[in-house]
Amino acid sequence: MAQIFSTKALATEWDESQKAMPSGDLFLFTPDFIAKYCDIIGLEFDAIPYLQSVADQIKEIPDLVRLAWHFHYLMFQSKTYMRGDSRNFPSLDTYLGNGSGAFYLIIALSGIPKAQGFHKGRNIPEKVMLDTYSDTAIWARDYKDLHGVWGMDTNVLPWLYNHLCGDLYRLVRLQFIQRSLGYRLKAFRNRLTRKVIVLAYEGITYRKDGQLDGTGEIYDPENRWTSRLLLDQDKVTGTPIHPNGFALCEEVTLPLDTWECILSPGDPILEVHIPTGSRMDFGDCGDSFHQAIDFFPRYFPDRPFRAFCCGSWLLNTQFQDMLPSDSNIVRFQREFYLFPILSGSRSGLDRIFRNGVKDITKAPRDTTLRRVVLDHLQAGGYLRGGGGLIFPEVLDWGTRVYHRQFSVDTL
Repeated sequence: MAQIFSTKALATEWDESQKAMPSGDLFLFTPDFIAKYCDIIGLEFDAIPYLQSVADQIKEIPDLVRLAWHFHYLMFQSKTYMRGDSRNFPSLDTYLGNGSGAFYLIIALSGIPKAQGFHKGRNIPEKVMLDTYSDTAIWARDYKDLHGVWGMDTNVLPWLYNHLCGDLYRLVRLQFIQRSLGYRLKAFRNRLTRKVIVLAYEGITYRKDGQLDGTGEIYDPENRWTSRLLLDQDKVTGTPIHPNGFALCEEVTLPLDTWECILSPGDPILEVHIPTGSRMDFGDCGDSFHQAIDFFPRYFPDRPFRAFCCGSWLLNTQFQDMLPSDSNIVRFQREFYLFPILSGSRSGLDRIFRNGVKDITKAPRDTTLRRVVLDHLQAGGYLRGGGGLIFPEVLDWGTRVYHRQFSVDTL
């Protein structure tokens, strides 16, 4: 165990965690605990005896028990630990073989009791709680599909912390996380017409096609240009973003007596995520947004939000040319005010094909999405990500409100 106990994961708060370690058997290794919380997250029954067998192995190695408590402490009790560092928790293959992933799945389960306490304190409905916890099962199944046994990849632990600290909630089909806007843009709304326009921040470099220079590892030194944003007492002048996800190489001026700023970097938002595991039904997605508009003000009146915001490979507007107009992905995109984001050249490939594709000529073509993506890549194309905004006060799912109302000429 010397190699593990010298890792960076143990350089933080080890003494504090060991002082806080309860005497006797740890709750997270007991049969009742494992059975109860596998059931709560909706994990298949065969996971229970497997996790218990790994727990029994761990209990035979006192140093692993101490290690498990330490990781539980860092994730769910520490007030200073940076949870993103949990992706660097060490592999335990040397000690547990293929049970290393089960060790970390048990750690993830150990955070649910505290999450339940927080959720019950906020009077969160039980169905929302259970739907939210089910993401742990989704990632456990993902691990099993890849490795043949139940477990959890450490790369997923920082994501699951969102569920267990009370920031993320699943409502119908979508997940929402309480966050601050991290994109460099400002949104304005006309006080009379309620039209919305998004302006880029000052100093962003775009290509001729209105995408950020470098997106998809493609640069445009001959045609690139830089956005401007000038704000004074009575007007704002800047680079508009078309709601279909590209910047326009022209400027607009908005008089502030008729246009108000409704979103800036750092403002509170609900970050939108689309979990795997079921069909992305268009109607269900609309229901998710409608429920979120009721849910968050009801249960988090102290945490208001100004917009829904999503950054995802699913908002890649290239799909509008690859897929039928009635596909769920295309219809989903068109409900957002889309904006360009910087991304690599294979955005989403690891989700479309699980762990990505090494040889596109041998990749499976068993779904429409996979076929069009492979055709696109084989033709020399690339895959980018995209961003999108929805403002709750003008939510009208299914009407493409931002696309209908946008016209630079009428601003």
